[in-house]
Amino acid sequence: MNKSIRSLFCILAVFCMLTGSAFAAAYRPFPDNRSLSEVFDGVRVDGSYAQTRIRLITANDEAWYSRWKMVEEARETIDCTYFIIDKDIFGQAFIGLLLKKARQGVRIRLMVDGRVYRMPYMSKMPDKVEELAAFPNVQIKLYNSIRKSLVSVFNDYKKIAASNHDKIIICDSMVSIIGGRNIGADYFAQNGENDIVYNDSDVLMQGRHVAGQLKKAFDDEWKFNRNLVVKADTINFKDQLARVELAYRVMSRYMQGRGLYDSEKMNEGKLKAELIAMNKEISAYKNISSLTSFQMFRGEREKQVKILDKHSRTGPLNGITPALTRMIDASRHEIIIQNPYLVITEAAESALKRAADRGVSIIFHTNSAESTDSLFPQAFLMNDWKRLLQTMPTARIFVAPSQNERLHAKMFVFDGTVAVVGSYNMDPLSEDINSEVVAAIHDKPFAQMTRLRILRLIEKKNIEYRIEVDANGRIIKAYGPEDHVNEKTLKKMNLMRKLQWLRPLI
Repeated sequence: MNKSIRSLFCILAVFCMLTGSAFAAAYRPFPDNRSLSEVFDGVRVDGSYAQTRIRLITANDEAWYSRWKMVEEARETIDCTYFIIDKDIFGQAFIGLLLKKARQGVRIRLMVDGRVYRMPYMSKMPDKVEELAAFPNVQIKLYNSIRKSLVSVFNDYKKIAASNHDKIIICDSMVSIIGGRNIGADYFAQNGENDIVYNDSDVLMQGRHVAGQLKKAFDDEWKFNRNLVVKADTINFKDQLARVELAYRVMSRYMQGRGLYDSEKMNEGKLKAELIAMNKEISAYKNISSLTSFQMFRGEREKQVKILDKHSRTGPLNGITPALTRMIDASRHEIIIQNPYLVITEAAESALKRAADRGVSIIFHTNSAESTDSLFPQAFLMNDWKRLLQTMPTARIFVAPSQNERLHAKMFVFDGTVAVVGSYNMDPLSEDINSEVVAAIHDKPFAQMTRLRILRLIEKKNIEYRIEVDANGRIIKAYGPEDHVNEKTLKKMNLMRKLQWLRPLI
């Protein structure tokens, strides 16, 4: 989550503290002594259970191709929810693609988080989204609209901050994708092509039972009574549909390897100027011009997959945190956690300490202050990292050293046999406040492949935080944030780390 969004939550926290709200107690699950297979088999899912064709997507260009192709090929329904649909060429083209499918008669449901809708990320996008809402086969909602949730400030301030952090597309109740990526250049560009480029991960899936589970997760949030229905503008001074349709054409042509859309074929006017700007923008992305040769699936075998869902603070369901805790307790050899925001809760730390006491190797891969998009999680990690290594002697912490390695992936691998991929961050915001969704995959080859991809990313210039202890367990030497982060950033972090009352919102 980007820093301005986290800042908004911090402001809400200040306000709510002034009104006398108190933080809820941490979730404390019971220890689980079952095997990983037994834990996985014990996860209950709605509907029939069957194996699923699944592909791990880590390359940014393939992540964009997958989304584009599955929506382009949809014939009946598209259910889609995103935290952010950016105002850039990717966001506009995506709305343009939905416009095309709407004109073809495909039934579309689109949901965007209510907090982000009016933020700079989506500047001028609401007008475009509202025009899409004019189609009778299109329904659009804003999740947990601030306008409708203000009353919550007097009984549970966290309900105001509760966001739909899910990132889901389901097409024709068959093909689906979830993961860490929003819709925007940050998630699909290559290093050097954009100011911000994330290392992220998704899972592309084919199978009706998984699509059904995701539809249940989507429907639970869709039906929430504080969602705001987006309606078409009564008065529209600019043809917004023409703009997103143009963005679609520019993107589609470029992705097919046919180059830029010819601006000379357009009449003079505002739209021509926008086309020139779009051509200039998209020409920076050199690695998204091979859509025609892209295959969504390449012989992947079917695997055991279950969707773990978690409602936001506004709902009762939490199928993710307890399941992850049980998987930690069931692990016997190795736990790998790749996550951009490592603000470990009391429950998670207790489970990981139990694993370390059993001799389980624990590998954390996260951002540093030099690579992150949000300093608050790094400030709290400054408070925690020595204690984590001291109380978990089998643990190692690796951090991305610069923006070139900026991490946004949310992946877990347990004993090289179960992998979990989705939107769930290792922080209180995901555990207690936001709606999240992940896929748990019980398949050794898939888990081993996921494990190797994480380890290979770690091998690329990542820094390890280390401590040395004496015979009494006291730290006598350490290498951490203070040893590689620039002085100006360290000063900010040292101020932030004192604000422990903000931790439940980070």
